[in-house]
Amino acid sequence: MTDEIQNSTVIILAGGFGTRLQSVVKDVPKPMALINGKPFLEFQLSFLERSGIQNVVLATGYKSEVIKRYFNFGFSSMNVQFSDEVAPLGTGGGLIKAARLVDSERQLFVLNGDTFFPISLADMLAAHREKNADVTIAMMESMELGRYSSFDIGSDGQLSLGSDQSSIYKSGGVYLLSPNVIADLQSRNVEKLSFEDDLTPSYLSAKMRMFAYFSKAPFVDIGVPYDYLRAGDVIEQYEKD
Repeated sequence: MTDEIQNSTVIILAGGFGTRLQSVVKDVPKPMALINGKPFLEFQLSFLERSGIQNVVLATGYKSEVIKRYFNFGFSSMNVQFSDEVAPLGTGGGLIKAARLVDSERQLFVLNGDTFFPISLADMLAAHREKNADVTIAMMESMELGRYSSFDIGSDGQLSLGSDQSSIYKSGGVYLLSPNVIADLQSRNVEKLSFEDDLTPSYLSAKMRMFAYFSKAPFVDIGVPYDYLRAGDVIEQYEKD
């Protein structure tokens, strides 16, 4: 499985403005918000490198030059490419544009640029293959309502659209896409879309096989000040384990 992970590509959706963080983080794109003295994105890239990933595409937007300047168009041993938005495209549009840079024959992981969820990518890939899934979504546990994508989850882990009351399991912002889904993304026009609110429902309506992957890994979302301020403790604990 190590070779398969090394041959995978990861797209990080790093185009967020960080509007809700303006009270504590100013003048940088959300993934560059400092956590324990380092940009949040650096911890995500370190996790991917530790997992064996070698190819990353950063889908950037707001103040993308800050990201490029800091990482100098690369990160350690990984090959890093950039897919820049001229105008805001949303998570779906940003993904569609970035998908043009990836090999449709390789498995593709997608990460939200404002969440840290250090799951086992190898285990997720094994589960994805076992279920013959088109899309697998890593699920974390949360009782919070109205913030995260929610699904009904069948006894076999298959997903369908649901409500916050359906399950304590919510999308943790890590996705695994099969080649047919990558091909679909590459065939679409680049336009402003939401991955969660537009693309995911369309895939479910098309009867694509979407499954949950459950993980007890620590999870933090820096999208709001409260969670941003606790992110340092979550990441520090992960790095100690």
